Amino acid sequence: MERLITAYLVRAAVILMPWWDLGSGIAFSAAALLSLASARGRWRPIPVDLALWSGFAAIAASALWTSAPSFETLLRWSPLIYIPLAMRRQHRAWSGGLIVGGILLALGLLGNGIVQSIKAESLRPFLYRDFAEFAHQHSYLTLYLGLAAAALSADTWFPPALRKATLLLFALVVLLAGSRMGIAAVSVGGLWWYLGRTTLRAVLPKVLAACALIAVFLVILPSERGLGKFLNADPYWATGSVDSRVVQAKAAWRLIEQQPLLGYGVDRVQPELDRVYREWNYRFGIKRQLNVHNQFLQLWVGIGLLGMGIWLIGLAYCAIKLNWNRGAQALAITVLLLLLTESMLERAMGIVLVASAIYHSLPRGLGKVLGRRA
Repeated sequence: MERLITAYLVRAAVILMPWWDLGSGIAFSAAALLSLASARGRWRPIPVDLALWSGFAAIAASALWTSAPSFETLLRWSPLIYIPLAMRRQHRAWSGGLIVGGILLALGLLGNGIVQSIKAESLRPFLYRDFAEFAHQHSYLTLYLGLAAAALSADTWFPPALRKATLLLFALVVLLAGSRMGIAAVSVGGLWWYLGRTTLRAVLPKVLAACALIAVFLVILPSERGLGKFLNADPYWATGSVDSRVVQAKAAWRLIEQQPLLGYGVDRVQPELDRVYREWNYRFGIKRQLNVHNQFLQLWVGIGLLGMGIWLIGLAYCAIKLNWNRGAQALAITVLLLLLTESMLERAMGIVLVASAIYHSLPRGLGKVLGRRA
């Protein structure tokens, strides 16, 4: 009975994730507590648990050499603690919640876009950030729908025709949400997974057609600003997806050079970035208080090499102990590319998504064996 209730809580948490961070967090926390209680003292950690817990330990330990993280910051990072507890032996509940949540999210965004377009007598509600504002930030929604698509592709209950139609629905919403970096990351990860299931010769025409279609959408997709300049990253003029990231990375590197080992503290990263933006007269960054848009540089500024080393130990231990299958590799590639272009862990939903992705790099067979031991 406890396991069944835990499964319902996990499904509810996953479905609520794009809409209500607090409700999703409460459901995940309740699932974690129930999972721990139902183990009756027989619960034992597995390598992927340590990989996530070491991340929270790195943030908490950074208080020893930087300004202490606030309670709000620790609360935002707390999914690294309870996700392993809630997810143990709940792969099916997680996947089912993603499929239902992805369908509800896609229909909700499209429905809201239609209603708002009728009211405004314009297609603007379907363009870029205006489309995603109904739920969550567009890069998070892209990863969420990418995970939902992966869960749906592995599901055997859906009829093939319905599965294809639903996947096309997810793809349409992702394209309208307009996160170019997210689209690229999810596409590369999905391509890596797909190529592992068949021969390159058999899929080459489809792959080339898909790449061409994605490239066209990335270039012509309506947006309030263009792709940006690759070479001319002038802080005063930078407003594009690429040149703005170049400026933000340079600002982060300037801070890293001053405190490479210890960092500034996770709560001081944004004020320090804003200070550099003002010195450079980076108007776009000042107006929007932009973070680094690179999670590795963001962490480096916050907790330094010392804190990152603590997390790396846990991740390395997990990687050594596990046999990474093709699906896990694809998931890792997607998350890695997203973390290189977005500071995903600056919001609760991003931490839950990344923590869950790391957790699901654990092969299902090994997870069942260790789960029985627990």
